[in-house]
Amino acid sequence: MATTFHGPSPWPHITAALKAAGPRYAAIAYLDADAPTLLPLRAGDVLVVNAARAALRAHATSPAALAHYVRAGVRVLSTPNLHANVLVTSRRAIVGSAGASESSTIADEAVLVTDDPDAIAEARRFIDGLDEITEVDQTFLDNANAIWQIGRIVPLPGIGGRVRAEPEFLPTPVTRMFLWHITDYQPSADELQERDTHTARRRSAAGPATRYVLEWFRLDTPGGRRGGRLERGDVLLQVTADDHWLHPPAVVDSDAIPVPHSRKAVAYLLRTRVDLEPIAISDAESRLADLGHTHPRLRTDHRVVSAGLRAALLRLWNL
Repeated sequence: MATTFHGPSPWPHITAALKAAGPRYAAIAYLDADAPTLLPLRAGDVLVVNAARAALRAHATSPAALAHYVRAGVRVLSTPNLHANVLVTSRRAIVGSAGASESSTIADEAVLVTDDPDAIAEARRFIDGLDEITEVDQTFLDNANAIWQIGRIVPLPGIGGRVRAEPEFLPTPVTRMFLWHITDYQPSADELQERDTHTARRRSAAGPATRYVLEWFRLDTPGGRRGGRLERGDVLLQVTADDHWLHPPAVVDSDAIPVPHSRKAVAYLLRTRVDLEPIAISDAESRLADLGHTHPRLRTDHRVVSAGLRAALLRLWNL
């Protein structure tokens, strides 16, 4: 077994080490448009990056690089708290300061490369244990490009401060919330194709567990009696048709998507957390009553106007 030190220009050694057979696992906090040359990942590999809003607006992570890896079949994931740079192959673990960027190739960087089995296993466990994970798909990339265009410098976790990034799930504050009954329907083949184009891919479970997923939500009467069209950032709580279960909050994560071959129907992508479970309507009503909301109207489709009720509904899931 051997452990070698490489610096101040370690990238040739990193790129060479990545030529090992089998899937590669990379946790690289920030990467620019040059990353695909430095980090030649392929289909079946896993890449975890910090592509949170702050990293994108600071131009620390490039949407173009993310898109390259997604097109190549790499499973790309984002977490807002990553600041480490760890690479794992079947034969080596690489740990150091080098980010996948042009600036890293001209800075004084350093890494350790080891073939110690225990170190390789620990590095893999580190990557698999990363949390607040979001799958990077086409919708994520569209949002990332829009954020990138803003292009102003913002604080990053681990750079110029000790602030840990908050999970990017609910808007702050929640000003628009809706309760909606789930409607059973049979989607057409064209709608299924449109849904597959937009929703997150269900691929290999290799790498960290995904905490957020995108779901398809169809609305046949947009702008109807429930309170108007949905907007990005709206919070939606869905109720089963039999009034038995209240599903956890979901956040609207897209503009309206026209449903093919329908007169008015549109769909939205909802961002949901996979760790939240539905609550029985009777239990929810009882807990809300304890909080002072004796008539929460959980069995009626409506916009939740009361800020107090919105907060109480989120407390059902400790949000």
